Amino acid sequence: MNFFILKMDGIFEPDIAETAEILKFDRILVLKFKYNHVSLKNITEILGSTKVEILYQYNSSGHNGKEKSELIYDLLDSPLTTYAWKKAPEIIKISSKKQLEKLGILEDIEKVFFLDLTKSLVIVPLFKKRISNNINKPLILGLYIIQNNKEKRWSNAEIELAKWMAKKITNSIVNEQAFLKVQSLVNERTSQLQVSLEVQAKLGQKLRNYVDELRRVNKIKDEFIASLSDALKTPLANMKMGIKMLKLLNKNEQSIRYLDILADECEKEINLVNNLLALQTLESNNIDVESQKIYLQPLLGELYNFFSQELHYKQINLVIDSSLDYLYTDLNSLNLILRELINNACKFSHEDTDIILRIYEQNSDNIIEVTNCGFPISIAEESLIFQPFYQGSRVENVTNSGTGLGLALVQSLVQNLNGIITVESNPSSQTDRFLNTFVITFPNFGKVGKE
Repeated sequence: MNFFILKMDGIFEPDIAETAEILKFDRILVLKFKYNHVSLKNITEILGSTKVEILYQYNSSGHNGKEKSELIYDLLDSPLTTYAWKKAPEIIKISSKKQLEKLGILEDIEKVFFLDLTKSLVIVPLFKKRISNNINKPLILGLYIIQNNKEKRWSNAEIELAKWMAKKITNSIVNEQAFLKVQSLVNERTSQLQVSLEVQAKLGQKLRNYVDELRRVNKIKDEFIASLSDALKTPLANMKMGIKMLKLLNKNEQSIRYLDILADECEKEINLVNNLLALQTLESNNIDVESQKIYLQPLLGELYNFFSQELHYKQINLVIDSSLDYLYTDLNSLNLILRELINNACKFSHEDTDIILRIYEQNSDNIIEVTNCGFPISIAEESLIFQPFYQGSRVENVTNSGTGLGLALVQSLVQNLNGIITVESNPSSQTDRFLNTFVITFPNFGKVGKE
């Protein structure tokens, strides 16, 4: 309400006072209705719950402005105010005391209306039209009241002036209500925003704490893997050497068979340690790519010889189809990628099938494809199989399946070469068998430059 009072005091008060002095009005009141219910369905309820606020008082005796005593009263406590509200938007003109007596208004709130002195008055309702078409009566915002201590026949000019002042006051009230509504919405949105910012700040702090904790845990994990791998390397190397020496000294076939099993298991543990170290190094971005010209024939020959015994044992053929004589990339990464992909294909291929390795160039990129015939890889598993330690749904036992690090290592190596790896599984012509193809695409680092 302070905004409207300031508007009244700063703009209308001088005009009201000056008009009253020129036209010799004894008193002027500006009243505002404060509703709890604005519907016209129950008039009695509205009248009983409505308060009246005195926005401004002019008195020719010099007591002007807003009275300190009794600024708000109940609508039903004032017969004159109640009568004016019921008659609104009609303008009420009282020219003599007898007219007030005929209306039955003999007394009212003394400090507000001074009816014992008043002998003529004009009441102009302050109202605005309602938006609803179902309600004919406008919304009565308040009253603009002019009082005289003498009987007076009100001229048309005085009535028009009163209507003009009432219209200006009405506009001020409407603007005030709009301002308060907007201000309330702004305050509400500001409060909501403040709560949201506080929640975001708390979540942000929790996230920072979580990230810090994750960094700490990862650091501990990396240090543990590094120390564990270093601790295992030496004893595993000693075991491997010891097994070789025992095989040289022992000619018993059964003993040699057991020593071969020990050698295979020892090799698996060595590969596990090496893969863990390589994966940890890749995750910490500590591996540099050293591009060089790699001739494929000797590399692929070594690859074939490395897997020949296992391929023969499982009755699997390795078919190598390369349209390139050489390519430019990192030798260690390429060698490890090929070995892990062929090793994975050997584990999950059916007997008496082919593993096909294709290497070719497409759109200035190097392409490596490894296809094997085995059980299907579901769409859900296509992303899971590249996670460390993931074991596929078709794995029957851990011994034959490995550690689940191979494909995770391959993906990290490929990404380190700025490449991508995908997998697709399509039905084979044979019943319940699928052709699973891993496709690696990576740039040819020596395409521009000397050979």
